[in-house]
Amino acid sequence: MRSPMFRLLLPALLAASHLPAQPQTSAAPDSLSITLTDALARLSAREPRLTTASALRDVARAARGEALSARRNRLLPVVSAGYGTQRLAQNQFVEIGRRAGIPPVPADQLDPFARVFASPNTRTASLNAAIRPFDGGVASANVDAARAGVQAATLAQSQLRAALETEVVARYADVQLQRRLRDVADSALAQAQRTLAVTRQAVAQGRTPEFEIWRVEADVQALRPARIDADRQLQLADLALRQLLDLPGGTPLRLESPAEPWSDSSATGSGATDSLGFSPLAASSSSATGTAPRTSRLALRELDARTEEAAARHRAAWRALLPVLDVTLSHQRLAYPLRGGNWGGPYYQNTLVGVSLSLPLDLTGATTARIESAAASERLAQAQRRAAERQNELEQTDLALQRHASRAAWQAAVAGAASADKALRVAQARHDVGRASLLELQDARLTWQQAMATRARAARDRTVIEARAARFDRLPLVPLQP
Repeated sequence: MRSPMFRLLLPALLAASHLPAQPQTSAAPDSLSITLTDALARLSAREPRLTTASALRDVARAARGEALSARRNRLLPVVSAGYGTQRLAQNQFVEIGRRAGIPPVPADQLDPFARVFASPNTRTASLNAAIRPFDGGVASANVDAARAGVQAATLAQSQLRAALETEVVARYADVQLQRRLRDVADSALAQAQRTLAVTRQAVAQGRTPEFEIWRVEADVQALRPARIDADRQLQLADLALRQLLDLPGGTPLRLESPAEPWSDSSATGSGATDSLGFSPLAASSSSATGTAPRTSRLALRELDARTEEAAARHRAAWRALLPVLDVTLSHQRLAYPLRGGNWGGPYYQNTLVGVSLSLPLDLTGATTARIESAAASERLAQAQRRAAERQNELEQTDLALQRHASRAAWQAAVAGAASADKALRVAQARHDVGRASLLELQDARLTWQQAMATRARAARDRTVIEARAARFDRLPLVPLQP
């Protein structure tokens, strides 16, 4: 039978059921869901290191354009036009005639030939053109060097992006690792608190001596600093990921990609791939019959471009000593009026064609110094290329061994974590019924904590190593230790 209170509240409940639904508001900010693929795609072009690499590539392209323009201008005529007037303050031919006692001839009686020498005024309109058919090959060598510089800058930018992608994977995996470690610390603290509650109950029932409570309380207090440190490490890893991806600071991150994206087949198969795009380690070089080996690693190709650039600079320095051929054409219209107000003719044509072959001579030694400097730069680039070839072989072997070791460590960590979890469950059940001592339970909990932490670290290490392996041919070389 319904109570009177229910009958009074029933109309209000029915009226409330017909009211429009109000939107639910939450005080907590919305979380930002991000997968590893999204994180790689969010690598901002405004990232300072990428911006610097892009600027260096633009500078190299501008230098190439300047070198191409200089080579074109050598073959195109340089045209100039001018107009000028001048007046002689003292005419030597008039003075010679005066001293020789020759009376001056009236201006209107001067013939055109004599007017050239007697007129103090000169009007000149000129059109000049000049080309340099041969400059010793300096312009072509500068173009080769500039093109090699552009190629090197482009390859360096690609390597930087690959390195930043690997850094994104590492920071993403660091956040997942620290979350796992914090969960392990939380679980260990919760289990210790549960053990404390069970121990207090056992002491109250007289089944356990009272000093056991003190031991369990000491264990609980010892686990609290580890929990705080795990939270601190997680905050630092989260901040590092946000800074790299330029993410807002107040929005919680929800990482969607699993921390262990490998199946049993991908963990053991040598040619398998997984969701992160991991692939077998590519060979760094391949050789064909009758052809020289060509490397596929961008770092070695960049050094090849740097070597080619240095060789072109060396050629340009040497070719600066070769003769230079210049061809000039000058067409002039000249007038020699007798009075300053006469701006008209008659005008006379004057066309000059000149061909000159000049040999640069530098007695100061500056050209020789430039040649020696360019030769030293070329030798340095060649030595760096040879050292990089050895470093590449070492890194390739080291990464292959790291991949093998990380897979073995991951499989061992998974098996160890599964065994430790089973052992902890058994120890907890035995302790709850009084068939296992507290020391046995503590040993099982410590083993479980170590196994879970080992599994999390193995997952993180394998993620980073596989990401490096997938981008090996695009990663920069590790700097050699001096």
